[in-house]
Amino acid sequence: MTATTPVAEPAWPALRPHLSSFDPEAFVRPVDRFVWEPVPVPHPTPAGARPLAGRRLLLVGESAALVAAVAGELRARGARVARCDPETPLDAEGWDGVVDLNVTGLAYQLGDDSWQSALTRTTGVIHAAYGRWSTEARFGRHVYLAVTHLGGLAGHGAGPVPQPLGGIWAGLAKCLPRELPAAGVVVVDLDRADAAAVADAVEREYIRPAHFEVGYRDGVRHVLAGHPAPAVPPGPRAPGPGDTVLITGGARGVGFAAARSFAERFGCRVVVTGRGERPEPGEATGLDDEAFAAWRRGRLARARTPAELTALRREIRRADEARTVLGNLERAAADGLRIEYLRCDCTDAEQVESVFAALGDGPQYVVHNAGIDEPARFDRKSPESVVGTVDVKVTGFAQLVRAVLARPERRAALRLLSNVGSLAGRMGGMVGQIDYAAGNEALARLGFWARDNLGLPVQTLCWPTWERLGVIANYAAAVRYVSTLDPAEGARRWAEELASGHTGEAVFLGRIGAVLAPGQLRGFGMLTGHPDLPRLHALDHHLGEVEEYALFRSLRTRWTLEAGRHPCLAELRVEGAEAVPVGVVLEHLVAAGDWVVPEGWPLLHLREVRGFTVHLAGLRLTGGRLELHRRAEGVRRDGEWQVDVTVDDPSGARVAGATLVYGPEPAVLPAPGPTTDRVPAAEEAPSDAGRLEWAGVVFPADRPEPGAPGEYALRPVTPADLWTTPFPPGHTVSPAAVETMVRETDRRSPRPAAGTLTVGRLVLSPGAQRVDRLRAGAAPGEWWGVRAGREVLRAEGVTLTD
Repeated sequence: MTATTPVAEPAWPALRPHLSSFDPEAFVRPVDRFVWEPVPVPHPTPAGARPLAGRRLLLVGESAALVAAVAGELRARGARVARCDPETPLDAEGWDGVVDLNVTGLAYQLGDDSWQSALTRTTGVIHAAYGRWSTEARFGRHVYLAVTHLGGLAGHGAGPVPQPLGGIWAGLAKCLPRELPAAGVVVVDLDRADAAAVADAVEREYIRPAHFEVGYRDGVRHVLAGHPAPAVPPGPRAPGPGDTVLITGGARGVGFAAARSFAERFGCRVVVTGRGERPEPGEATGLDDEAFAAWRRGRLARARTPAELTALRREIRRADEARTVLGNLERAAADGLRIEYLRCDCTDAEQVESVFAALGDGPQYVVHNAGIDEPARFDRKSPESVVGTVDVKVTGFAQLVRAVLARPERRAALRLLSNVGSLAGRMGGMVGQIDYAAGNEALARLGFWARDNLGLPVQTLCWPTWERLGVIANYAAAVRYVSTLDPAEGARRWAEELASGHTGEAVFLGRIGAVLAPGQLRGFGMLTGHPDLPRLHALDHHLGEVEEYALFRSLRTRWTLEAGRHPCLAELRVEGAEAVPVGVVLEHLVAAGDWVVPEGWPLLHLREVRGFTVHLAGLRLTGGRLELHRRAEGVRRDGEWQVDVTVDDPSGARVAGATLVYGPEPAVLPAPGPTTDRVPAAEEAPSDAGRLEWAGVVFPADRPEPGAPGEYALRPVTPADLWTTPFPPGHTVSPAAVETMVRETDRRSPRPAAGTLTVGRLVLSPGAQRVDRLRAGAAPGEWWGVRAGREVLRAEGVTLTD
C-alpha cells in the first residue's frame, strides 16, 4: 500500500474505539435525572430439579439462629453448607459460593450498631475468597448472593422497610464485579426473613444470576427499573433568608459548592461542618497554589525514612485541607454570603447535639454530605477501615435523626433531610470503592426507613463524580467509569432538589464510560431512556453467554442463533442450507475486542483485521440453530495490541478466526485508485462456481456499474435490516461490502464444496461502517471500499478455496 496525502477527515464516527464515550482530559457531560421503581418480572427458569445439589456454600450472618435454620433448609435442597456467624468462626476452605444473610433476621432500631460486627465478618469472608476468586476466569464459578430484608422491593415502593441496613450489603455486592469480574453477584430482597423464604430465593437466584437486584413481595418477583424523571418543581416552603441549612462535611468539595449555591440562590444561612476546629491563618494555610507547592516540596525534602515520609504526607494533606477550608470561608465572606463553620464529627452524638443547640430551634434543612473515600482494592482494606467508611454515612445519619427527634421544636422546624448518596451505591462504583458504595447505598435505604417509619421528610440524591471536586482521589480513573458533572450544573440541580422538598431517591447519571465487566451489563438491563443504551445493548447482543473472562487477557463465550429470529438469518444459503452471513460472523469476531483490552484502558482504535478465515460449511444452521463458541486472547505483539479470536462449533471444529489489530489512532487509507475491468461478467463465470445463494432481500445482488465493470454501487444496509432487537447493534464493517466481496469471489472460484473464505488483511478507517461503493483492486483478491469518494476499507488476499 503506497502512502499518499490523507484526505480531509469527514465528520464520521470513529471506527470501534475501545473507549467510545469518554475524554480522559475532560469527560464532562450533562446529566439526566433518573428514578428507580420496582417492576414485576417472571420467575427464572429452574436450573434442574435440584439446582443446589452438591453446591458448596458458605452461609454468613449476624443472627446465628437464622443462619442455622437456613443452613438446614439448604442442606435439605442438596447443598453442602458451612456456617460463619457469631457462634461459628470462619472456615476459609471447602466452599466456593457465599450466601450472606448479614443483618437479615434482626430488627432495626435507630442507631443499631450490630451491622459493624456483621460487616467485619463479611469483610473477612471476602478477604478469604479474594485470592481465588480474583484469579478465577470461569464466569459464575463463584457466586456472592446477599439476602436483604428491605420489604421485598429493595426499599422502594409502598410498605415498611424492616431492616434498612441491608443496604450496606446491596451496595457492597453491586461493586464487587469491579474487582472480581468473573464472579456472579446478586442481591435478593425479601418481605419475609424466615428460613424457608430465604432458601427458596437462593434456590431460584443462585445458579444463573440474571439481575443485580431481585425482590420478592407476596410471592411476586420484582427487579428495579430506572427511567428518566423530570425535576420536581419548588415546594410551597422553599428555603428563604430566614432559614438555616446545615451541611455535614460541607467545608470543601461538592459540599461547599452546594453551600455557595444555597446561600446565593436562597439568601439563607448555611452552616458547614468539619471534624476539626475552624482553620486559622498559619504557615501554610494562607499560601496560594504555587507557594503551597513550594512549601510541600520543602517539607518532603526533610524525610529521611519511610516512616517520616508517611508522617509528612499526612501533615501536608491536613495542611492542604485546612488551606482549602479557610480559603473557601474567606472568599464566601468577601462575597457577602452567609456561610459559617462549626466543628462536628457527625458520628459523635455529643458534637451533633452541640451543633443543633447552637442553631436554636434547629435547622430547617439538614444535608448529610460527610463521607470518606480512600480507594484501595478491598483485599488491602482492613475490616476496621471498611467499617469506618460506612460508619460516617450510617451512624452519621442516625445521630442527625436523633438530634432532630430529641426536641419537638426541632422536628417541627425540619422541612427536609437531604442525604448525599452516590452512583457508586446505586450502580456500582470504581475499583477500590466497595466500602464507599456500601455506605452510600445504606444511606438511601435508611432514608426510606426514616420517611416511612418515623414520618420524617428525607430525600437521597445520588451523584456522579463532580468535575475536579469531591473525595475522588483518582480523577483519571474516575472518568473511565462515568462522565463527570459540571459543578455549576450540579449546584443548580442540588438547589432545585432542596427547594422541591420531595422525599425519595433521585439519581443523576451522565454517560457511561468504558470500564465495564461483562457481568455489570446486568446492572443496566432495566435502565430506560438513556443515550448510551444502544451501545450497551450492542455490547450485550454480541456478548452472548459468558463462560470465561480474565480482565485484560481473555474472553470465552457461547452465542446461539436461531432461524427466524432475525432477518439476516434468512438471507444466505450454503450448499442449500440456511446459514449465517459472513459479515455477521466478522462482527462477532470484532466484538470480542471490546472486552479484551490492555491494562489501563488506553484509547485504542481497531485498525486492521488480519488472517480472517471462515469455513463456510460451519455457518449452516442445523435444526434451525447455530451455536458458536468464541475465544479471544489479547497480547502485545510487534509493538501493537492484538486480539486473537477464534470461533468453533460445539464439537470443537473451527468455524472462523482472525487477529484484531489496534492502534492509538484510526487507520488512514490513501485516495482510491482507478477501477479495473478485470471482473468477468456474470455469463462468463463457470456454471458450477457458486456454492452460495443469497435471497436478495437484505443483500441484493449488486452488479458492476455500466462503464465501470470493476465498481459496485452498494445499497445501504442498516442495523435494523439485520436484527430485530430493540437496539439493533451497529456494524463495524459495511455488511453490503462484505457480502458483495464474498458473492463475487464465490462466482469466480470453482470448487466442489463451499470451501474456506480467507481475507489476508482487512484495513479499516472511519467510514468503513457505511461503504457506498466497492471497487475491485488491481491485484487479485483485492477490494477497495469507498465512502463519499474516499477509500475507507481495503481487503487484500480475498480467496475461496476447498
